[in-house]
Amino acid sequence: MVEISLSSWQGMRARDPRRLTLGSAQWGMPYGIANRTGPPSSGELTELLRVAREAGIRAIDTARAYGESEARVGAALARHPDWRIVTKLAPDVDAPGLELSENLGRVAASLAQSRAALALESIPALLLHRFAHRHAFGGKLWRHLLAERDAGRIGQLGVSAATPEEAWAALDDPDIEILQVATSLLDLRLHRQGFFPRAREAGRTVYVRSVYLQGVAHLGSGRLPSALFELGDALRTIESFAAELGVKSRTLYLAFIRELPGVHPVLGCETADQLAQLLRDWEDETIDGALVASLVDRLPTASAALVDPSLWPASDGPGAGSRGSERGSGGELTARSVSGSGPAWIA
Repeated sequence: MVEISLSSWQGMRARDPRRLTLGSAQWGMPYGIANRTGPPSSGELTELLRVAREAGIRAIDTARAYGESEARVGAALARHPDWRIVTKLAPDVDAPGLELSENLGRVAASLAQSRAALALESIPALLLHRFAHRHAFGGKLWRHLLAERDAGRIGQLGVSAATPEEAWAALDDPDIEILQVATSLLDLRLHRQGFFPRAREAGRTVYVRSVYLQGVAHLGSGRLPSALFELGDALRTIESFAAELGVKSRTLYLAFIRELPGVHPVLGCETADQLAQLLRDWEDETIDGALVASLVDRLPTASAALVDPSLWPASDGPGAGSRGSERGSGGELTARSVSGSGPAWIA
């Protein structure tokens, strides 16, 4: 295990909102364990984007798999073309039994659909939704994307890593320019392995998702689904630490991500009010790197079964889809899996 310091790496620069990326999964479909409002209306989304722009945020994360998200992002681009867009290839471009021609046909269709929805001739940044596609057909899928990049139809290429093992494999791949990974106070695996300073040294752009573990952080220790009961100790530790400091627990989750060197947090929300609160949390000066390090020292390293949504058990109720459903490799815990109401933002 590589231990690293969480002392503040750039002072006030670490709190610059321009580091943030808007997550848009919930703009196009129900998404997240604590999301009970569904996708925002057109008016709500316009106001959310206005608040983001005023704060200096200029990046949006989307994907083919996020329902109507790309189309809604495309509408935002029509009003303000300076948004930087990161999207993902459709997760079903490869499947058992497909021939290479069918595989490449699906890739071409996914790219064409993304460009049409976003109204862009060139996709600024494209990620593989599944890391396994990096080596599909002996790497021919990836070489097709490299050719698209070399022809100017894609800007940067990267992958969305589902596990720490995939993240490290991607970091060792010289062709991969951008990585998206999951980490949080509840999922400290990559942090404790020293991944983030290593990625920064390698000059890679790293986007971090699941800052609140898809909303689990907002449920609190008393309302966890039974399958996630073992996260209760970590949540209680975080809640107690927040109470000692006189801050909301959610502030600690952002403070942890803020101290990771060079990363771009992907934060999902449905309303301008939620984003305004996230921005206040992000800029909060109560918590510094030393306090975050003290908290991290008290927290366990949770198992994959607890922090990988693709491994969560299925729920039969409609509601907020997890990344598990998005990846098509596991179940999902939905809004009906928990009781009571709670915050809607679910990054």
